[in-house]
Amino acid sequence: MKKKLALLLTTLLLFSAAGCGKEEPAEENQHEIQTEFALAECGLSYTIPDAWVETENTNLIPVSFVNASGEIYAKIQYNYAPDENMEDLNNTDSSVPIEKLMTPIAEFLVVKTEHLESETAKTELALFNNVEELGVEGDFHFYFMTDYASGIDHFSSDAQKTFRELEKYLPELRDSIEISMPDEQAVIDAAEENGKYLNFITNTLEGDSITTAVFYDYDMTVVNFWASYCEEEGINELDTLQTFYKDLQKKHPNVNFIQVVIDTPNEKAEKIVADAYEEAGVTFTGIMPDQNLASWIMNNLNGLPTTIFVDKQGKPGDLKIEGIQDASYYMETTETMLQTVGKTE
Repeated sequence: MKKKLALLLTTLLLFSAAGCGKEEPAEENQHEIQTEFALAECGLSYTIPDAWVETENTNLIPVSFVNASGEIYAKIQYNYAPDENMEDLNNTDSSVPIEKLMTPIAEFLVVKTEHLESETAKTELALFNNVEELGVEGDFHFYFMTDYASGIDHFSSDAQKTFRELEKYLPELRDSIEISMPDEQAVIDAAEENGKYLNFITNTLEGDSITTAVFYDYDMTVVNFWASYCEEEGINELDTLQTFYKDLQKKHPNVNFIQVVIDTPNEKAEKIVADAYEEAGVTFTGIMPDQNLASWIMNNLNGLPTTIFVDKQGKPGDLKIEGIQDASYYMETTETMLQTVGKTE
């Protein structure tokens, strides 16, 4: 297996890294691997040691984010995973905990002065035995952290040897680091733009993995938002939506339909929805919101049910259908929106 090395730096607002499932490993790089990074949004530049790229049985998997309003402003963590763990890392159905499959070898952390005493920042700093404050730029404190406190006993003996070999080059990485004032406005602007899109890495109601990539194969996707408590209150149009979906498949196979059940995951809610789906003979996909999608819902929906029209990049059109409608109205509106949302590049 080829070694993996990339920095997937996102300015999406990530609310909770824990509980979101496995991080997706970086794609294999068919060209020269990038080792020099200048990240203006974070105020960091550094160079990955060549030995990290050249060492066998080494996969470096980054976990990173920038959040201008978070208690942690920026985090860039490089995780080591041996070749023998990559199959489980790539398998979303694997039951092996992610902390058993990869372990941080180094982390950069940027925290604003006002959040230094926050529980979130303290918890993150406590993950490592070696914590060095690199310096301060304005209100931003920079840290370089190594020696993960939980250790590497869960790795095989060969993997442990490789990890220790990689650690020998941490001083080289440390010497390459330069800090500067982060470009916070760029982060804010990017977050605002990203907030216009539906972004999610979550599960269907059946437990299968599903991501924003579900939009890519269609010219447009009709997305309906509903909740189990709507069923309990008699606000149920599942029969209508199933009829609409069946007609949509025949008339416009380039248009998809999915439903977001906003009060899942929750055992009681999932049982209510499963029974309702079975009674209505639902064959369309129902999904559970992750925290990114839940945030979008909070900021953009006035009530339930609501239906929107999303292009293949995940950007909703301006029109929303609020409340229950009949199947013919959904079809007519879909065909109208297909002329605008469905034609965007």
